This record gives sequence, C-alpha cells and structure tokens, in this order.
Amino acid sequence: MRTDGAAVATGLDPRRIAEVIVTAGKGGRRGSGYRVGNTVVLTAFHVVSGAAGVQVRFEADRPGQWSAPAEVVWSDGATDVAVLAFTPPAGAEPVGPAPFGRIGDDRHAVVDVHAAGFPLWKRRRDAEGRQFRELHQADGTVAALSNLRTGTLEVTVSVAAADPDPQVSPWSGMSGSALWAGSRIVGVIAEHHRWEGPGRLTAARLDHTLRRVGEPLRTRLAELLGIGDPLALPDARSETGPGPGPGRGPQRASSLRVIGLPVTHGLELFKDRIEARELVGRHLADPAVRMVTVTGRRGMGKSALSAKVLEMLEQGQWPGQTRAPLPSAIVNLSTRTSGVTLERLYFDCARALGPETEARLLGVWAANRPVHDKVGELFNAMGDELVVILVDNLEDLLLDDGRLEDAELGVFFDCLFRNRHTPRLLVTSQIPLRLAPELRRFAVEVELSEGLPAAESIALLRELDQDGSLGVAQLSDEELLRAAVRVHGVPRALELLMGAMADDVLELPTLRDVLEDFTLREDVVSGLAQDRYRRLGPETRVVVDVLAVLRTPASREAIDWIVGALAPGLDVAGVMSQLLRIRMLSVDRPNRTYALHPLDADLAYGALPRDGALGRRALERQAADWYAHTAPPRERWRGLEDVRAHRRAFEHRRRAGDMNEAALVLGAIGPWMTRHGSALAAIAMHLTLETS
Repeated sequence: MRTDGAAVATGLDPRRIAEVIVTAGKGGRRGSGYRVGNTVVLTAFHVVSGAAGVQVRFEADRPGQWSAPAEVVWSDGATDVAVLAFTPPAGAEPVGPAPFGRIGDDRHAVVDVHAAGFPLWKRRRDAEGRQFRELHQADGTVAALSNLRTGTLEVTVSVAAADPDPQVSPWSGMSGSALWAGSRIVGVIAEHHRWEGPGRLTAARLDHTLRRVGEPLRTRLAELLGIGDPLALPDARSETGPGPGPGRGPQRASSLRVIGLPVTHGLELFKDRIEARELVGRHLADPAVRMVTVTGRRGMGKSALSAKVLEMLEQGQWPGQTRAPLPSAIVNLSTRTSGVTLERLYFDCARALGPETEARLLGVWAANRPVHDKVGELFNAMGDELVVILVDNLEDLLLDDGRLEDAELGVFFDCLFRNRHTPRLLVTSQIPLRLAPELRRFAVEVELSEGLPAAESIALLRELDQDGSLGVAQLSDEELLRAAVRVHGVPRALELLMGAMADDVLELPTLRDVLEDFTLREDVVSGLAQDRYRRLGPETRVVVDVLAVLRTPASREAIDWIVGALAPGLDVAGVMSQLLRIRMLSVDRPNRTYALHPLDADLAYGALPRDGALGRRALERQAADWYAHTAPPRERWRGLEDVRAHRRAFEHRRRAGDMNEAALVLGAIGPWMTRHGSALAAIAMHLTLETS
C-alpha cells in the first residue's frame, strides 16, 4: 500500500481502530483512537492528559493484534483533541492518510454519523475470568445547529445497554473515537453528560479545532493529519443521504406489512408526549433491546402513545432524531380486541411474513412439535428483518406480582429473550412483566407518570366541545387549566369530565359545577370514572354493563341479542346513540363494532352485583348463550378460527361460575384444539376450571 498520501482511505477501517491504554501515577485508564496516518493516532486530549505512558493496541484480542508505545506530539486542551505518534512494529501493514471533513453549521440538517470504540458498558470477562472491553460501533445522527455556542457536535445514538458503575459514565472509554460522516472524519468523541441522557454524546469538531488554534499549532496539526488546507475542509453533508428535511412529508414504505387495527383511534389529535415518543423510538431501534414496555395508570394514554409511534413508522419515519432501518412488518394485538394468546401472536406474525412463509409456519404449528420449537421457527423465519409487535393491555394477562398467567405466552417471552433472531416487542401495561434478573438488560420501561402539559390539556378540552354546546370552548385558558389541574391532566379523565357534563341534560352543569363534585386525591381519575358511571340511567347502564361483560368489540347484532334477552323492549339504538354522543362508546366503522373504553369497562364490571336479574352472573350467562348461538357446528370446523366462539362461550361460562357447562364446552373443542397444535391452550383451559 502506498504511504505518500495518494492512497486515502474511503471509510472507517476496523483494522485502524485503536484502544488507547494509559498508565498514570494513580493507576491507568482506557480510551479509544483512530490510526489516521501510518504513524499517528487521533484521540481526545483528556484520555492522555498527565499520562506516564501510553500504548496503542490494534485489532484487540484478534489474530492480527499488535501494539506499540506512543507519545503525545500535539494537543489542545480547550477543544479536547490530541495526536499520538508511534513506530509500527515490523510486519504491520502500512496505511495512508484518513480523509477529513466538516459538518456545516450554516443551515438545518440531520446528518448520519458513526464511531467505533471501547465503552465501559461493553466490559466483559473471558473464559479465564479476565476483563476486557468489546468493540462497539455507535451509529447515530448529528443535528447541525446544535451546540453552536460551545462549537461541538451533539451526537444522538442508541442508549447504553447497561450502566455498570453509577459513579462513571457508561460511555467512558469511548472518548477519542473518530466520528465519521459518510467517508470523512469530522470530529472526536469527547464527553458524555449524564444529565443529557444515556443516548447523547458530545464530540469535538476538527474544523473548529483548526480554526481556534493559532500558528504554528494549526500547520503542525494539518501536517500530522495529512490535511492540505486546514481552513477549507469539505462539507461531509454532501456525501451523506438527505434526512427528512423541511417540507418533505413522511411516506409509508411500500413493502411494509401491517397486521391488525391500531389499538386506539383519533391519532390525528394525539397530544404531546414528544420525549416519550422519542424514547420509545430509540429503544425500538436498538438491536440490544428486545422489549419496550410503556407503563402507567389507567387513562394515561399508553395505548395512544404506542399507536402513535407505530403510525409514524408506517409513514416511514422514526420519532425524533433516531435513524435506523424501518420495520418490514408491524403487528397490532390487544387483549381488548383480538385477544393475546400464543396462537394469535404466531398466526398474525406468520401473516406478516408473506404467503409462502405463512404457509410453511402454519404447517409447523400443526405438527406435533414442542412449543419452543414452533416459536423458534417463527423467529428464525424473521431473519434479520425488523418486525415490531404491539401487545396492548398486557396487565390483563398478568398476576398481581407481574408474572404471566398463560404458560404458552411464557414460552413466547422466553424465546424472545434467548433466540438470536427475534422481533421487537412494544408492550403497554399498568404493571411491567416480571423478568428474571439476567433478562432485564434486554428490556426497558418507559413510564407515563405525568398527565398532559397545560397547553395540550386546554387544547383537548376545547376539542371535546367542538360545537360549543357545552360552553367549554368559550371558557378562558385559565378556567380550562383549573379543570386540567383538578384531574392531573390525565387524558381519559378529561374526556370523562366532558362526558359527565354532556350527560346531565336536566341540571345542565357548568364545568365548574362538575369539578366541585370531585376532590384532589391521588385516585381522582378512578373517582371521576365511578361518578360518571353513577350518572347513567338504568337503561343506559344495562347496555354499558353488557359491553363491559363482553370485554371485546361487539357487533350491533350481539348487543341487541343480549340486551333483548335481559331487558325486552329497551331502546338499544337510542341508548347507544347517547353513549356515542357522550364519548363513553367508541365505534370501529370498517368492522362495524362497538366497545367501551377499557377504563370504563373495568370500572363498570367491578360495580356489577354478583347476583340478580342484571347481575354479573346473569350477564356472563347471556354472553355465553350468544356465542353458543353463533358458533359454527362441528361439521363446518376447518381450523382454530372456527372454534373461537366456543372458546369465548367457555370463558363466559367460567366467569359465571357455571363450571359444569364450561366443562361440556371444553370437552367438545379440546380434542380438536389439541390435534391442531393448541394442546397447551386446551390444558390451560382445563387448569382454569380446576382452580376456579
């Protein structure tokens, strides 16, 4: 290889990445660097400051490893840049000068960048117990206009996967890494400020360093780095792909496959949660993370936040500054709609992988193979494609201590954390899934503990009174803010507040009148919802209670059939119109189904008496009768979908306490489920009868 300057490298070369090992008076430290010339390494000044000795090691712990002593031949503490000189050993491959450039700060831009080094969070032990640091490639972005005051680069990367020492930054040791934009070095990783979060690094700008230092330091640095004109570095932005940019609307990737409906509606009116959206997006884009759980109390907007992130991915963009490959498929599942079982997860993920793969995987499911093997085949079929699965309202499937109640789902999660090829799971839950300590590093939690900010709460209240009929849209911001503060800005609480006003057509209360009925307590949202339920008339309450018992979206036919048996002559259409008007009922127009908000359903079900003509047991029995009425006969069964109504009838019989009737249903469908690959589901149904 030529070393006269003509052979210029065209990008980051792993053979030129240096581990900088420093000895000092009170011990040693490690950093990173890059061999930018045949005998020079670029690094950060603070890595080698005060060093008694420096070693540079290349291809660490690999067959071609070699090292050499080095000395500081140029440094500038103000910009945190240093250059080391060393003599390569005999046999070391010579290299030419690295290319340098700059990221212009004259206009808005988001530039893809990358660096490679040896951070603390990649510290490991070998088979003999000795510690070492594995190499980490950090891909991220630089916002061109950030950090203009300090003349540095703000680098956004995936967050550190671990924080082994709270007293030391997890990125310690990454300092000195060359920062690349396209095929040019534009800076040196220099700092990590903990208060800026685990995914923000600061880099020294080489163009800033060359402008800042005077002569003869500038000329000497240019000579060491092989730069011809130190004040005219080329703009690296011309070599990187353009970001979204102003005025460029997101476009949905044509190859993206979406299975299932969004778990919430009205996403075009979604409010705030910008930081939470960016955090969820960063974690989903991180290959080291297998599961992202959005937690918070009921009504905080967990489902809406998650659905909004997935909507952005459908439109071809990651939230915030995240830059990563887009998913090839998105699967939406909720315990309140299609249900969440291993069978449902498997079948929907198989659909997302295309017809040929789906056919093969359905054959695997039907075969007499262990469940681990089936899930492993599913994950292997995904290969390196990014498949994002949303599991909404996971708390419905958890015990009080956070453990999964369903053994088959437990197998799915076990494989999620152990297989090499796995999807990325986005979960919403009031409580997080309980994980073994060794698995926690693969999962992150994003907690929604605060309600909407003042401005967004006020805007939401005005939108809930679009026609001004409730007198809220005309109120001042101060009056609306008072209402938002009273219910802690919780989105669903604000909706219920407006529903309470709309429902009282006799007293016609003002917003202030309704607020006087509630107290400033931690459980104000639950108290608000319970008061909302008490305001319903007897006929309206029957329909609400039926929807609460059904738990999943129901057709108009199902609601009419069940209510007609419980309360003949009741005007179901009129009641549903009222519920739609006061926003206690949502409608899925394409599928022609209706459902309560999960918060309303939970509270209404909890308020039902156990017995009586309109008690919980009577309603559960009527729901079971509906599913038995619509279930296809045995001769029409072709697949597991054909016994879905029977399975729902079983569940309603069990909740009603009619164990003998539930056992009869299970006896009819259990052998069929077993023969078609769902033996564990049939066993789980048996166990629920034994433990009820």
